[in-house]
Amino acid sequence: MTGYIPTLAQADELHHKIAPSQVAYDLIHTHCVIIATITRQLVRRQNALFMRRCTLPKDAPELTGKCGGKGDLPASGRVTDSANGSAFGAYSGDDDVETNAINGANGGVDDTQSQANAGANSGAGDTGSRTNPAINDGAGDVSAHVTPAVLAQKRNNSNVLDGINATVPPTDGVSGGIVPPRLLDENLAVVGAMLHDIGTYLVLKHDGSDGEKLQFDGPNYILHGLRGYDWLLSQGVDESIAQFARNHTGVGLTRDQVVAQGLPLPPADYVPMNLEQEVVMVADKYNSKSIPPRFLTAEAYARKARRFGSDNERQWLDLVKKYGVPDIPALAKKFDMKLDE
Repeated sequence: MTGYIPTLAQADELHHKIAPSQVAYDLIHTHCVIIATITRQLVRRQNALFMRRCTLPKDAPELTGKCGGKGDLPASGRVTDSANGSAFGAYSGDDDVETNAINGANGGVDDTQSQANAGANSGAGDTGSRTNPAINDGAGDVSAHVTPAVLAQKRNNSNVLDGINATVPPTDGVSGGIVPPRLLDENLAVVGAMLHDIGTYLVLKHDGSDGEKLQFDGPNYILHGLRGYDWLLSQGVDESIAQFARNHTGVGLTRDQVVAQGLPLPPADYVPMNLEQEVVMVADKYNSKSIPPRFLTAEAYARKARRFGSDNERQWLDLVKKYGVPDIPALAKKFDMKLDE
């Protein structure tokens, strides 16, 4: 370890330190609070499955990865542990502006609203030395959940989540999922989630400091992960945390994809190196920093991933089966944001 592991209060301080304006802080910090909330839910589900692994029937979908639907997930999943590295996935932009960057489009996200919905800013603002209630409570008040079958019925020709028949009841609103090879470090993952998008402050075309509407720099937005990584290291943050900023784009961005697509990044692999980084990458797909911000169900992001090819969509669906389905409609209601289903 060459740096420090921030507490949640220190993570908030880092947001305050880099934010060029209150409106930028409100948008980006709130997004990170949301991703940290989803991350905590997914990690707790994984750990609950791990603790019950010896009591499950041998044919339980949580053990076999065979969920009863078409295209079952191989039991091996993707990332297995930090010691084994990671399986590389295809790139899919995690925000509309990032998609525009890939397509060579100019400009940023829709700037029809100058700031994130004020009602969604749970934990933002006067954070100071305290942590975020929205993260600490683990979203335990989320009781209802959307079953995979309900989501699948949203599109008649889709079998995206059809047939996920979990043996273990939902944990923190998360249904399904596959038993992981080890317990996940909840604190590491949540702190990483709080800082994964710190670099987006550094890719703002209009940062709101003089009252103008927020707008991201579309062509350079894809640099936010690397810039966030470098900035965190410059602040003395440990490499293990800084990597969350570097390695969360899409469903994994490989060196070959960087070169083939002519992306403005140094040729390298920008993929999760352990389960904690992967779970943050997955959680990040359920909320967009578009203006106004919005939630996406697993189905909605599958449609987005499909634009980059069937392999990209398949990789996302494998991740959904691996980590389970969070109750995104309940979270959208909690944070008072639009939901893309």
